[in-house]
Amino acid sequence: MRPVILDVDPGVDDALAILMALHSPELEIIGLTTVSGNVPLDQATENTLKVLELAGRTDVPVCMGAPRPLAREPRYTYEVHGPGGLGGADLPEPEAMPAGNAVTFLIENIEARLGEVIVVATVPSPTWPWRRPGAPAS
Repeated sequence: MRPVILDVDPGVDDALAILMALHSPELEIIGLTTVSGNVPLDQATENTLKVLELAGRTDVPVCMGAPRPLAREPRYTYEVHGPGGLGGADLPEPEAMPAGNAVTFLIENIEARLGEVIVVATVPSPTWPWRRPGAPAS
């Protein structure tokens, strides 16, 4: 199995991608990172936690990443994904909480399995260009 980190902003498209990835026998989903995209960061994180709970995979950590795009103002797509981002799906509030900072999670996991981890970013402005919390600005 290939170790994968998904960088997502659920919307219905990413919710489906998460479910498909979780059920792939070829992928080991080692974590999900969330960004502001289809919906704001807090909503994207909540939606990710809801989808994982729906799938019975609360063992997969969810870490919060980019709160806004790097090069433009946010453009949320409620007209496509509905007011909560999941197309009107009425999922229960998640019991799980975010596991930490996405940049730290990415760095630690990629360094621990150098050359093995694949980051699949389904978002317009992924987490990886952001810097680790507390790191000096370059």
